[in-house]
Amino acid sequence: MYISEIYASGFRCFDPAAPLHLNLSRGLNILVGPNDAGKSAIVDAARYVLWTRGDDFIRPDEQDFFIDQNGMRGCDFIVRCTFDDLSADEEARFLEWCTNEQGKLRLHVCMRGTRRVSSGGGSIIASQHRAGCEADGLPLDGELREYLKATYLKPLRDAEREMRAGRRSRLSRILGAMPSMEPQSKPAEEGGDPTLHDTLAAADAAVRNNAAVGGLANSVNVNFLDKLSFVDDRLSATLDLGTGGSFDQILERFELYLNAKIGTERVQRGLGYNNLLFMAAELLLLQSHPDQVPFLLIEEPEAHLHPQQQTLFMEVLAARAAARDLAKGETHQQVQVLLTTHSPQLAAGAELETITMVVDHHAYPLGAAHTRLEPDDYEFLRRFLDATKANLFFARALMVVEGDGEHLLLPAIAEKLGRPLSRHGVSIVNVGHRGLFRYSRIMQRKEGSAVPVPVALIPDRDIPPREAKALVGDRKTEDELSQDEIDALLRTLVRDVGDPVDAFIADSWTLEFDLALQPELAESVHLAVQLAKTSSRKPERLARIRKSAGETYKEWKDERLSATEIAVRIYRPVHEKLASKAEVAEQLAAILRERSDTPEQMRERLPPYLVRAIDYVTGGYVPGAPPTAPDPEADDHDPAGVPPKSTTAIQG
Repeated sequence: MYISEIYASGFRCFDPAAPLHLNLSRGLNILVGPNDAGKSAIVDAARYVLWTRGDDFIRPDEQDFFIDQNGMRGCDFIVRCTFDDLSADEEARFLEWCTNEQGKLRLHVCMRGTRRVSSGGGSIIASQHRAGCEADGLPLDGELREYLKATYLKPLRDAEREMRAGRRSRLSRILGAMPSMEPQSKPAEEGGDPTLHDTLAAADAAVRNNAAVGGLANSVNVNFLDKLSFVDDRLSATLDLGTGGSFDQILERFELYLNAKIGTERVQRGLGYNNLLFMAAELLLLQSHPDQVPFLLIEEPEAHLHPQQQTLFMEVLAARAAARDLAKGETHQQVQVLLTTHSPQLAAGAELETITMVVDHHAYPLGAAHTRLEPDDYEFLRRFLDATKANLFFARALMVVEGDGEHLLLPAIAEKLGRPLSRHGVSIVNVGHRGLFRYSRIMQRKEGSAVPVPVALIPDRDIPPREAKALVGDRKTEDELSQDEIDALLRTLVRDVGDPVDAFIADSWTLEFDLALQPELAESVHLAVQLAKTSSRKPERLARIRKSAGETYKEWKDERLSATEIAVRIYRPVHEKLASKAEVAEQLAAILRERSDTPEQMRERLPPYLVRAIDYVTGGYVPGAPPTAPDPEADDHDPAGVPPKSTTAIQG
């Protein structure tokens, strides 16, 4: 059997009016999202219900009760794990706790917490574990509790300490729980191979018979203990390895550590490798108990691991969470995993269908049954959703762009508008092509509420003006296209717009061309293009370029060229690949940061669609409304909620 759903109502951040319903697969389940979204609360809900294999003391306290918008703390919560696909043996063992739902046996395991304000001050917290969908079934007994216990790896774990020898060490409990260790705790049968008990007993005897050790023990007894003893209560000490105690005490002397790269002398290894070793030991324990539910909870497994090691770990974990292939002779037990992460590397290495976004205390699974992604979108994203793009899972808002130019320029433009993207938690996803909707459809739901993460698409209009005919050759310019053709092209750019996705289309041709069209920015764009054409960074060379660019721009103005004609001349080196868009963007970003424009002035000088896009992802624009004024306290504001419905108009 496996956990098919985790439910939480009134627990921590989960409002009783909108409780958590998280459906899980029987394999790998990954929770991603920004901080304080509710990921750890979901893991703790499972821990509270099932308990864990270890020394974790799990007991609800006052902080586990939901606080409403009026600041009032609740007095009741319920968390539930639902188990499905019970085997015939499991149905027979746990029949009295199961619920028959339309001829199907399901096991609901609940914990209900209650809080009562004491007349003397403070609160009295009580909890009970029962079966039943509403915790209205039988109490859970010891056998069932042991069967359902989960394995939990806490965040920022001290792996080296966990594997070190010591009283009730985690390693000793892992070893003691291994089925292969049970026969090792007793003397071997006559004629059989020595057990661990025999080996350690022999070592203990050898130590006691050692002359130096025996001499020290005798010295302690003769010189001190004899003189400190009563006549009828003689004190005597033995010096040995201490293996005469229980087998658990023997196991507490074991350590697990990584070997040195060279030689046999023990050396200190890094935190990351020790973390991997500890997780490997826990996985070994988990898969060695077919009589227990193999459920693994991991918080932030990326701790101390570099990106390539994270990728390897995800491959191993996915293999253990996959169903056994009997045709290949695989014998490992399938492990159900619930994992939280803040690592784009881990998220990129996982199948998209295994990921659930947790945003504002709501869960949004990314499986095909929930998103607007097409089947071929999943195949595409499996190939191209890398770590640089996977930051979309952790952002408060997103801007999806076609290339490096937008990626480098938009942060600088947002700063000039007084709305820095980093302070508003906005991530830019550079897809490197026109397939923006391949990524934005991740955020769109087939049904239910929208993911509250505003997504701004910024595609190029890609319709050259009439003045660029000599530059584009056989390519049709705007005057050569019918209005129906233009509308059809623009409709493709907004075809999948809808909550929380909106499109902000370039007004004319491309981002660089549109910036060059703006009278107050054209000279800066021209200078950036000219600087991008040269590889020299000698001050005197750059000074000559700056002077020449200013003179050329003045000549164009003196010739009374139109703004479009000037923009075409500025854009020519970019179109002809004499200057890369990335280098132009880098130069222009530096120039814009040096300019003295106020946010209000920059708002008037920029193309309106860029202003609207930045306002949208930073919480200052609702589609259909005019652009807002700059945010003078951008550092203190969070992005606003997503508007109820997009009203993007085709921009001509």
